[in-house]
Amino acid sequence: MQSPTAIESRSVSFNYENKSVLTDITFSIGAGELVALIGPNGSGKTTLLKILLGFLPPSGGSVTLDAKPLSAYAPKERAKQIAYVSQLPLLSFPLTAFELVSLGRYPHSPRSGLSSADTLAVKTALSRTDAKNLSERNFNTLSGGEKQKVLIARALAQSARILLLDEPTLHLDLYYQLQILSGLKRLRDEEGITVVTVLHDVNLVSLFADKALLLSDGVVRSFGPVAEVVNEASIRDLLGVDMTAITGNDSRTRYFVPRDPFDVKPRRS
Repeated sequence: MQSPTAIESRSVSFNYENKSVLTDITFSIGAGELVALIGPNGSGKTTLLKILLGFLPPSGGSVTLDAKPLSAYAPKERAKQIAYVSQLPLLSFPLTAFELVSLGRYPHSPRSGLSSADTLAVKTALSRTDAKNLSERNFNTLSGGEKQKVLIARALAQSARILLLDEPTLHLDLYYQLQILSGLKRLRDEEGITVVTVLHDVNLVSLFADKALLLSDGVVRSFGPVAEVVNEASIRDLLGVDMTAITGNDSRTRYFVPRDPFDVKPRRS
C-alpha cells in the first residue's frame, strides 16, 4: 500500500540574479519516508530545501504540503507541519539545551512562558534524540555531535511531521554520524516522521535512506529507491568518482569503495 504524499515539488525552478539555480524539479515524497538528497557542492541542494520550507519562493512551479499548496499556509501553521535543521551553525547560543529546544514551541505557544504541554513536548523531543542528559548544559559547551542532537530536538519540539535537514553529519566523527542517522531512522520507524536530509557519504545513504534524489547543476538526475538509483554508474556521473560496489554480509547492504582514489573523473556537466 502506497503511503500518502507528504510533500511534493511540481516543476519547480529558481533563478537568482538572472542565473538559473534549479530547473523543473519534480518529485513526490510519501509520508514516513527517509529520503537522501545527494549532489556535488553548488548543485542547488540547500536552495531546494529552503523552497520546500517556504523560505524562498520558487521562480516557477509549486510545492504542496499534504496536498495543499505550501503558499496557502500561514508561517506559524507551516511551522507546525515542517521543521528544519540547518548546517551546524557557528553562532553561539547563550542558552541551556532545554531553553534552546523550547524555542521550537513558538508556533504553538508564542506567549511568554511554557505551558505544561510545551514542557512535555520539549522533554519528549530531548528524549527522542538521546539528549535528555544535556538539558541543563549550556549549548556553547557542547560538542558538535551533542549540538546537532539538540538542534534536531528543537525541530522535533515543533511537533512537525516533516523534518528537513541540511548536512546533519557535517563535521561530525563517525560515532556521531551513525548516532544521528540511527536516531532519524528510529523517528521514521517509530513515529512515522518524514525525513529529507542532505548527505554526501554514499555509504551512509545506502545504509539509512529509503530513497535518494540525485541533484546536479540544478536538475534532478534520478529519484527513487536507493538500491535502484545509487550505483557505480550514477556515482561516477554525479560525483566524478569511479566506485566499486561491495555487498555486505547480510546480502542486502551495499558499500562503495573507490577503485582508484587518485584517478578522479570529470563530473558530468
